[in-house]
Amino acid sequence: MGSTQTYTHNLGHERKESAATIAVNVDTSSKEVGGEGPKPEAGEEVEEGGEKEFPDGGLRAWGTVFGAFMINFSCYGVVTSFGVFEQYYSTHQLSTSPLSAIAWIGSLQLALVLLMGCVSGPLFDAGYLKPMIAGAGTFYVFCLFMTSLATEFYQFVLAQGLGVGICMGLLYSPAMSTIGHHFAPHGRKIVAFGVFSTGASIGGALVPIAMRRLLESVGFAWAMRTLAFLVMFSILCGFLFCNTRLPPRNGSRVLDFTFGTVHTASLFLGRHSSAWVSMHQLAMALRMPLPRGVDQSTAFYSLSLLNALSIPGRLLPNLLAQRLAGPLNTLIACCILTGALDIVWPFVRAGPGGAGVLGFNAAFGLASGGYVSMLAPAITSLDDSHGSNTHQQLKKGQTTGVKLGMAFFVTSFCWLASAPVQGALIRRRPGGTDEYWPAGVFSGAMVLLGVAMIGVARWIVGRRMGRWDV
Repeated sequence: MGSTQTYTHNLGHERKESAATIAVNVDTSSKEVGGEGPKPEAGEEVEEGGEKEFPDGGLRAWGTVFGAFMINFSCYGVVTSFGVFEQYYSTHQLSTSPLSAIAWIGSLQLALVLLMGCVSGPLFDAGYLKPMIAGAGTFYVFCLFMTSLATEFYQFVLAQGLGVGICMGLLYSPAMSTIGHHFAPHGRKIVAFGVFSTGASIGGALVPIAMRRLLESVGFAWAMRTLAFLVMFSILCGFLFCNTRLPPRNGSRVLDFTFGTVHTASLFLGRHSSAWVSMHQLAMALRMPLPRGVDQSTAFYSLSLLNALSIPGRLLPNLLAQRLAGPLNTLIACCILTGALDIVWPFVRAGPGGAGVLGFNAAFGLASGGYVSMLAPAITSLDDSHGSNTHQQLKKGQTTGVKLGMAFFVTSFCWLASAPVQGALIRRRPGGTDEYWPAGVFSGAMVLLGVAMIGVARWIVGRRMGRWDV
């Protein structure tokens, strides 16, 4: 009888220990599945369930925006200034080369900024932000110094086209992706992306003016070296201020075509189609006004005016998207306006003092600024259509780099062919003047085709979320 009681007591004790062990295991696994993750950082809020929220502000978050802004200044701020170099090369080192051949240097540079996103995006998600900024930034400066010594066409292609383009591609997408780590999808993320995108506008407005003055005063070699020192400072700021917050994601592929949803693929293809407009207008901003009676100085400053007016064009749509319309709606509106202006562009007349050309470039800068700055918010907003759970948002945030990288990869082929194709569509009249309307109509039609594809994504997301402001 005593042994029976002892056995029953021991059995009950074992059951209690077993139940306690199961409870501990279940609680531990729930923390793993629920994604408690690392401890919250200073200044970050925590929900009751233990899930870490996006900071959506704070010193570290806005410091990251500043660092990304400086990298964007040194990437798109320089690449959108290629018209100044193109004009200089055509009368100096490459005076024997056709203008269409010189344009390939800028097209190659611009295409590689986006094409390399399929490499830099997964590397960013895997946690290699700082090594990429350090390595690519160092090689970027080296390529600019090599460009200052170039005299032959192939040397410019290798140093300024290929070398600088690859380095920009390894810098741009990761810098943009860092912002997605620090701002909430329904918070200040859209405005943060707008601030980041103004780096290209400010660079595109200041660099052409500075380079023109330097080319006239100190010559080509030291003008390029001065630009190299400016780029060095900008990338150093990016290295110091840009930071990631989410844990690295393993298993990323370089070319990840698993878009996952129809609306993601539609947005990517819409961006691909509408990409014909950007490089085309930047390339023609200096070329088109000259045959229409606009003096060379006014034509030159029209490029800086276009980039300067894109600053409010990159901020105001983002504010509108955050407070009222949503990123996809705003992107569609900006693309429609940009496409319409591109069709009208060939029929613009110079007017007194070139006022017509300057006025058009100002309008185009305002419209195209929103088209450029709304891409990243539109892509990251697609994650929100799957749910608003904080853990889901954190998990989706870990794929920001690869998604932006694939969007840029799809776009890069259009940007590579844009300027040469537009140049081929410009007709030479018997009198020696150029006819621009085929290029303008083609570019505008491609943008409007992209609007239709983006519209499909907007319809699917709006229907899924049950709201119009998407």
